[in-house]
Amino acid sequence: MPKAIRITAIILLALGLLMGVLAISGLGRRAEPLPTASQAPAVTGQAKRAVVIATAALPAGQPIVASDLSNADLAVGPGEGFSNISDVVGRVPAHTIAAGAMVSPAQLLQGIAAGLQPGERALAVPIDELAGVSNRVQPGDFVDVFMSLQDPDSASSGRANPQARLLLSRLRVLGYGENDVARQAANSNTQDTETTVQPAPGSRAETIAARDSGSGANANGVQARSAILAVPVQDAGRLLLAAHSGKLFLALRNPGDTALADSALFVAPAPVLALRRGLDADVSEAATRPENQAYAGISLSALAGDNNARPTTTSPPPPTRSRAVRPATRQGIEIIRGNTPSNRLSSP
Repeated sequence: MPKAIRITAIILLALGLLMGVLAISGLGRRAEPLPTASQAPAVTGQAKRAVVIATAALPAGQPIVASDLSNADLAVGPGEGFSNISDVVGRVPAHTIAAGAMVSPAQLLQGIAAGLQPGERALAVPIDELAGVSNRVQPGDFVDVFMSLQDPDSASSGRANPQARLLLSRLRVLGYGENDVARQAANSNTQDTETTVQPAPGSRAETIAARDSGSGANANGVQARSAILAVPVQDAGRLLLAAHSGKLFLALRNPGDTALADSALFVAPAPVLALRRGLDADVSEAATRPENQAYAGISLSALAGDNNARPTTTSPPPPTRSRAVRPATRQGIEIIRGNTPSNRLSSP
């Protein structure tokens, strides 16, 4: 055998022996077990805290009552859920919330409608810089609404007789321009978690920020042209009629000032629709409900204080006289029997 072939065979044999030794040592070594779920590194969870949960199913569209709520300790993140039951009572779910589920802000109706009280309606009225207190009105403020109205009979009489008076007192401002109370609350929560960089005093940035904050303009520089007010339903017609036929002015007032005009001292304006005749006292009393007052409406003459307007209540119908039933007189044939005329009979 040639020497080269012999050397190659020896090298291959040595490599084979080395591979065999390595294989035997690998089989003899104990395999390491895979990590189980219990041995896996623990995931850091949220700390438990008391949040509001539903003890019964909360139907969509119905205000939540306190008896359907409770507190439970759950592992939730910061800002999730509600801590106090009072923050949820009266809110309206956007969709049905199952019993035992945590109540979160995303599950509840948002926006202006959620801030209305029972018996209130949100109405938008036109405003400008003059009517809006130089655009210093903000959502959440309380305002008095003054009315400037031209006498509706001045055109026919040929004499001008304008009037100006307080129309409605202490109305809440729900929105002004593109800002509303819901958006303002969201911005307030954002500012609580984020650091707001204030412009340097005396800089041009401070001047622009001050001008924008008091100009009633949004980020695009659009001026506010309407204000949304929370109005009692029985006064909605008066506000709309005054806005259509006259000029409205908003007057800011201190939130702690709760004085209101006493409408009982003055003659109530006549409604457009009169009560039906023949209603009993209980049914007639239902006409004083706010919804029925709004349905009855108000005319421009009544809003202007026309004393010749129809009275607010209709007088009861005159009593009908009860007439006694008279027996009907019948024409007959008189029959005389014998010689006694007193024995007369009449036959039909």
